[in-house]
Amino acid sequence: MTRRSSAILAMLLGTGCYLGPSGSDDADDAADTDDGSGGTDGTAGTAGTMGTAGTMGTAGTMGTAGTAGTMGTDATADESSSGPEPPVEGPLLERLEVADVEVPEGVEAGVGNWRIWGLGSLHVAPVFTVPRANCGTLVGFTSDAGGPTARVAVLDEDDGLVEVLALAAGLELRGLAAEPDGHFGALVWDGGADRIWVRRYDPAGVELSSTELTNPDNHPTDFGIGDSRLEYGGGTYGAYYHVHSDSGHEGDTLKWVDAASGTPSTGWGWGCSHSMSNLLRWSAAADRFMPACVTDCYPGTSGDFATNSIGGIYLDHNGAHVIDVDAGCNGSVAGELGSAALSPQGWALVFNAHQAPATLGQSSYDPSTMNQDIGLSMVGANLSPGPVLWLTSTDAIDEDDASVARWEPTDDPAEQYLVGWHEPGGAETWQLARIDPAGTFLEGPVDVSAVARWGRRDDPFRRHVQGDVVWAWFDAPGSTTLHLARVRSGGSQDCAAF
Repeated sequence: MTRRSSAILAMLLGTGCYLGPSGSDDADDAADTDDGSGGTDGTAGTAGTMGTAGTMGTAGTMGTAGTAGTMGTDATADESSSGPEPPVEGPLLERLEVADVEVPEGVEAGVGNWRIWGLGSLHVAPVFTVPRANCGTLVGFTSDAGGPTARVAVLDEDDGLVEVLALAAGLELRGLAAEPDGHFGALVWDGGADRIWVRRYDPAGVELSSTELTNPDNHPTDFGIGDSRLEYGGGTYGAYYHVHSDSGHEGDTLKWVDAASGTPSTGWGWGCSHSMSNLLRWSAAADRFMPACVTDCYPGTSGDFATNSIGGIYLDHNGAHVIDVDAGCNGSVAGELGSAALSPQGWALVFNAHQAPATLGQSSYDPSTMNQDIGLSMVGANLSPGPVLWLTSTDAIDEDDASVARWEPTDDPAEQYLVGWHEPGGAETWQLARIDPAGTFLEGPVDVSAVARWGRRDDPFRRHVQGDVVWAWFDAPGSTTLHLARVRSGGSQDCAAF
């Protein structure tokens, strides 16, 4: 394991001379102890009817080109290394490297969100890790210094900080995606006005277009339930996010934005209800996006909620069904999506849920006697899910925050994946392992908590262009230290020039 730090001496936004980190913060916020076992009151409504699926949203308007905000001013990095580069062969812990960089404002706190059978804190606002074809990395986050600002940290191929872009003052970052030529898109949200946009930027961070996403009967009111994702593929940005209907129910919508023109269209106006967590990943091999959601009610439920409610994991909103989970049609649900990775045949999907067969009704799950394990389903190019393969089986541990990415070490050409999960509790840990497509462990799991961790429901792991796996996180709300982890594959790649 190697740990590096990059202290930025000249920062942006008129903050003057920035003196760098005062030390690493590896501890969780001690005040944040709600991990999903909270009460069943909250913002999720008791929706009895499903919204109109597939309702076409009103076309968004194209904004005028602008700038991404004040950028860093040729920041000088003071690089220090505690050791040599990690080896390109050997066990995971020896290949794992973490780079620390300082950003100008502290990261925004996460909201309370419906998790497993109750409310739980997401701790830190979403952090989005996006590899670039030039071998660098974009890390998107929302800072909070008297108000939110959507930001993107631009890292070079050595994981050093180049600059921090201020994309939008007053808006939160709800998704980030990159194009092969260096252009990138951001999903930005105005929580006060219930409005959301896809904005496209050139490789230097200059805003080229802004497309508002709208539906006639629902709006993105909050993210105390569900998620938001932005993905790019085939010349199109896909935005998948929670919405609240004018009639008072909770669901999700899938929107498309043509990258070149900014023209919006609607995949569906109302999908999973309630949409408790979701993912969106593009596969060039399959030439399509894979939307995945967890519902606590529809599709699946028929009849009286008190006795007949059931939830599940679905692909393409009401298409392929991965697994049933206990649910109450009232915000209570016993499954949660973690992450999706690209595979040669489609996708690898990981999540946490209960292994016992799902039962019906609002009293079907008892968090004090039942538990969560990490499941894997290999999804085909036609969105056909494979059987659930359980990676953990622990009666006393409720694993969560799973993530997965294709890993391609040069010393082992077999198809394999890096998978990780969080084990909550008084001595919480972050576990990392290598598995094959059948869910067989090739290495681990190993406890990497002393070296690295990741966020809550961030879908953080990403394969980089040379076969490495990278992810980013902040330790606590308000932290200005951004961590980027890299598990080296030993591979090499010609880096694009832009």
